[in-house]
Amino acid sequence: MTLRAVPYLLIAFRLLAGPAMLLLAWRLEAAARVPCAVILALGVLSDIFDGVIARRIGSVTDRLRTFDSRTDLIFWSCVTAAMLLLHPSLLAATWPMVAVLAALELTTHAISFARFRREASPHHLLSKLFALALWALLTLMLIEGRGGPLQLLVFVMGIASQLEAMAIMLTLPAWRPDVRGLREALRLRAAARA
Repeated sequence: MTLRAVPYLLIAFRLLAGPAMLLLAWRLEAAARVPCAVILALGVLSDIFDGVIARRIGSVTDRLRTFDSRTDLIFWSCVTAAMLLLHPSLLAATWPMVAVLAALELTTHAISFARFRREASPHHLLSKLFALALWALLTLMLIEGRGGPLQLLVFVMGIASQLEAMAIMLTLPAWRPDVRGLREALRLRAAARA
């Protein structure tokens, strides 16, 4: 195994971690709360370090970023489903927010497909902050079965993140992964026109 495989292994871990949480929640029920929170933490850490390591060793590729984006979608969907298996009463309070964020995510990808024939993969800073806030919220929900005021804050951050991702996809002159934010997309657009 080479060092270049490490980011792929971290992403693969996350790809397996999501279904593992679902299985634990289904089989162990209430006893799965803490193990699921631990797997969630390890999954989030793998998401942070796959990109850090890939950039450090110079192995960031379009293929890696696409694999990472698709895995994130699967992982967070499984985390949400596990949380709802453990706390079905949260469904009424979460489904409208999940539906709105899912619709925005699909719209972002639709914009990217319409413009570039590729799925969106901006990995912008706001999306990273949203993921950290989502981690905190889902940990609270997994363990305690409640979201509290953090739920609305995370929802607003998710909307802002998706709106920025859409703006990035509409602004970029050509498809590109790892765009830090709208400001960078505007700079790339200006450079392409010059």
